Formats: sequence, structure tokens, C-alpha cells
Amino acid sequence: HVELQLVGGDSACSGRVEVRHGDTWATICDAHFDLKAASVICNGLQCGTALSIPGGAHFREGHGPIWTEEFQCAGNESHHVYCPRVSHGNQTCSHANVICSRKNLAQ
Repeated sequence: HVELQLVGGDSACSGRVEVRHGDTWATICDAHFDLKAASVICNGLQCGTALSIPGGAHFREGHGPIWTEEFQCAGNESHHVYCPRVSHGNQTCSHANVICSRKNLAQ
């Protein structure tokens, strides 16, 4: 099970995408991050769908490592755990960001 969170946004449903790897939170590389993966992540976090994936350090740079596995989502998965993951190894990338359609986590 891969745990995700959105950090640095103005709500729990927007921010820098971080993945928990053991006891460490890492940011997700944005090199191959797309709206399909972002929408699945938003849906899995009960935050609706992805409205945008702002580039660069839109929600500030993360302080931990950058996770270089890519979620290859078709866009119709109910949760990111159902998306295949592919490792891209060391590459130049920034931090993946997402703004979801809901402002707060669904109750």
C-alpha cells in the first residue's frame, strides 16, 4: 500500500504530491506526471478530480527525497494503488503538484 498526501496548498485537496516510503515522505517527480494520474490521486483522497497540475515548485519545494516511480494511470482507476508504477531512475525533475476540484476532504 502506497500512502499519498497533498502538502503546502490552501486546503487538504491541493498541494505538492508526497508519497510515504517507509518512515519517510518523498515528493513525486513531475517529469511524467499527468492529469490522468492527478485525477486518480484526487479521487483516492476523496478530493474530486484534478483541475490542474501546476508546474515547478508551485507549492514550494519539498525537503525530502524525490520519488522517481511514475504512476501510469489510465484515468479511470478508483485509487492510485491500482495504477501500474514504472521506475525512471535518476532524472532531472521538479515536484509534482495538483489542484483538485474539492477544497476539503469529503466527509
